[in-house]
Amino acid sequence: MQLIPINDVGQVGIVKDTPPYQLPPNVWSGGNNVRFLDNGVKKCAGYEEVFATLPFGAYYIHPFLDNGGTYHWLAFGLNNVAVWTGSAWLDITRQKTGQLDGALSASATTIVLDDTSYFPSSGTIAIGTNETGDASTNLYEEIAYGANNTGTNTLSTLTVANAHPDNEIVTPVGSTATGDNPYSATSTQNWRVTLLNGLLVATNGYDTTQMWPLSSGVPSTSTPLRELKNWPTTTSYCKSVSAFRTFLVGLNWQIGGVEYPNLVKWSTEASALSPPNTWLESDAVLDAGEYQLTDTPGKIIDGLPFGDSFLIYKEDSIYIMNYVGTPYIFSFKLLSPTIGLLAKNAVAEFEGGHFFIGNSDCYVTNGQQVTALLPNKLRREMFSDLNGDNYEKVFVAADYARNEMLACYPSGVSTIPNKALIWNWKDNTFSLRDIPDLYHINSGIAAITTGTTWNDHSEAWNAGAGIWGTGNYDSVLKNLVFAKPDYKADISGATAADPVVITSLSAHGLADSDLVSISGVVGMTEINAKTYYAKVTGYSTTTFGLYSDSALTTTVDGSGYTAYSSGGKIDMPKLYRDDRGNQEDGSNMTSFIERTGYDLGDPSSQKFVSAVWPKLEVTGDNTINVYVGRQMSTEDGIAWNPDSGGTPIPFNPNTQSKVSCRITGKFFAVKFETDTDVDWKLHGMEFEVTPRGKRGSRSYG
Repeated sequence: MQLIPINDVGQVGIVKDTPPYQLPPNVWSGGNNVRFLDNGVKKCAGYEEVFATLPFGAYYIHPFLDNGGTYHWLAFGLNNVAVWTGSAWLDITRQKTGQLDGALSASATTIVLDDTSYFPSSGTIAIGTNETGDASTNLYEEIAYGANNTGTNTLSTLTVANAHPDNEIVTPVGSTATGDNPYSATSTQNWRVTLLNGLLVATNGYDTTQMWPLSSGVPSTSTPLRELKNWPTTTSYCKSVSAFRTFLVGLNWQIGGVEYPNLVKWSTEASALSPPNTWLESDAVLDAGEYQLTDTPGKIIDGLPFGDSFLIYKEDSIYIMNYVGTPYIFSFKLLSPTIGLLAKNAVAEFEGGHFFIGNSDCYVTNGQQVTALLPNKLRREMFSDLNGDNYEKVFVAADYARNEMLACYPSGVSTIPNKALIWNWKDNTFSLRDIPDLYHINSGIAAITTGTTWNDHSEAWNAGAGIWGTGNYDSVLKNLVFAKPDYKADISGATAADPVVITSLSAHGLADSDLVSISGVVGMTEINAKTYYAKVTGYSTTTFGLYSDSALTTTVDGSGYTAYSSGGKIDMPKLYRDDRGNQEDGSNMTSFIERTGYDLGDPSSQKFVSAVWPKLEVTGDNTINVYVGRQMSTEDGIAWNPDSGGTPIPFNPNTQSKVSCRITGKFFAVKFETDTDVDWKLHGMEFEVTPRGKRGSRSYG
């Protein structure tokens, strides 16, 4: 009898594209919901809800530390945007704008609009642009007004400083509320958010680029987003926008209804805490400009800075954009003519460069070369499993606290990303995990101030496999935050009654007291961007009543609401913080690591395995299920735990040192699995083996 050790089990990770019997002993052939940490295999931590009562489904989330030191989380839906105040969500969706009905001369004291019915009786508006820098041609100004005559559509008790042309857009600013002007984002294009010198800027490809206005250098949670000042025109849109140096770079444009999928436009340089003054490429004084990337045929998908360069990803190629100064401002060089980006937001930066999902692999680039990561590892596993009809929804998330990239994709028949390939860029290991139907993940501070305390734990100090001290600095540690819209159904009707009764186009699948959000309704906008409790009892599978309490005792009275016109969505949105507990939002996680095809030193002879000695730690007094399997040849199926009828062998490392078994074969397999509220980490194992000689392929057990 001899002990055959398997060490360094966290050195490589999971490899599924190479036959198991060709792998080194410390490589795993299967697994899920595990990561590789400190040369061991560790179960992925759980996640739980944070920032509850989100009033719409979030498709993109973004943390933002403002210039005043306040930390914000912004949630971007298809139609709305909201900010977390620390205790509640506030709607900061852009407001309805007006349009001048007649030109304005300087010193005018009244303004006539196309419609002032949705403007308050007093407030502040903005007109014009700094694009030309000429006061005689529409110089930007903010104007406080003191009266609104809705009969004549006139704003008065004001003074206009500059002349403005007919039909110029009039934008409410500050806390002047005119009613939400819903966005037109889609789940396939999604949002893109960037920070320019302390100014938050966002675009979705279908609406004019937005900014969160600053006052004395900081934003206010009572101030909604608005069109980026000095934006080219109200009919100009770009699919992606990124800050680079002190410029804004817009990619893949539509201007005046015409598509320019290869166009790169950049603004003039911006001052700190300010938007750029112009995007006008013909301005001979300022340094705005544009360039068409037509050397390769594909359209631009996205772009991201790296060091002193900006990398532009097309669907079939990659370009490098470098600052060269006047007169050209930027130079452009082709980095790869054959490798491109699969989808918007499918690229992220780390200290070694960019990690991104391409058409048939995951890659890294340092700006000099592009390297494929997955050949002979997980390339076939990921891309044969990826739902090709929904490829535009893939995205990448960087977990900087754990040196990991998550390549998230819709697996199998799922239409929403529900699987993530994990790459640890420090150790170059690969693993897989489930994610709960997400459209976006971001890294930021999401402190949890409730739950168990140190005194609630009874296990020994060395029983935990996590990072010591995280509970002590939870308010500064960055964790991944998941955005799950959890769409339920489209809305086809809403009654202006008590209670409001919602009708859905398809079965909504709700239960009594489910917390739901409603957004995108036209007409009865009073119910938009809010959360409600659903009452299903007494209604059909496509109707339910709205209540304001979980006990369903207080109705939402819509008797005075505007009549429903069209549209709307029902969601049950949630945001989760990762690395919290062992469960998936209160449900047990199934986690396993597996290796098949072990020949234990001699593939031609039979061996008798009498035990496996795991080097394993678990939290508390918990067990892990162990399976030991055999094969007589590599073509055979695996017989798991044949000596126990295939049932798992429970193993508790606190009371046991080995997993006893009686298995004979030429090739062996081992699997460690849990489906309970437990954490575990595997550091290695040993097989207790007795040679049985070369006796063909017959099984002796």
